[in-house]
Amino acid sequence: MVSLKLSERLRKELKEPLGELFSSIDDVKIDSKIIICVGDETTKQVLNSGILPKICIYDGKVMRKSVPIPDILKNHNAEEIHVRNPPGHLTKEIFNVLGRALASKSNIKIVVDGEEDLAVLAAIDLAPIDSLILYGQPHEGVVAIKVDKRIKDKVKGILREMGDDRYIR
Repeated sequence: MVSLKLSERLRKELKEPLGELFSSIDDVKIDSKIIICVGDETTKQVLNSGILPKICIYDGKVMRKSVPIPDILKNHNAEEIHVRNPPGHLTKEIFNVLGRALASKSNIKIVVDGEEDLAVLAAIDLAPIDSLILYGQPHEGVVAIKVDKRIKDKVKGILREMGDDRYIR
């Protein structure tokens, strides 16, 4: 696997939330030791509500438009790692960086050159059971995914369809 590419069929499927949709981060039950935030706006909201995620993944864009990195994110005390990930793809590099971030004792900020949206899939694939993954659903709110076997299996199927031979048996 060098890079997995999103098909048009999957693009349509993934417009639907992978977890439970909440109108606000304040409505999400935060009960996991490992919290992973994907997206600039979601990460900003999580940090503003006093929640300290293990991993923040962001690209300096909101709905494909460049935005300034908010001060709360700039000042978030976490090791910063830069990774390339083109829009509509998942690279081997993002899987490797996420794996290292999950194994690290430190909190990590992953700054994506490209697009971070699909990193949700890599996070679900790699995160331990009972981790909490948060990402934004444009114009609707925040999606919360409590990682369990069911969602891991679903994501394995998606990754397989994207071309990940790790799941072809």
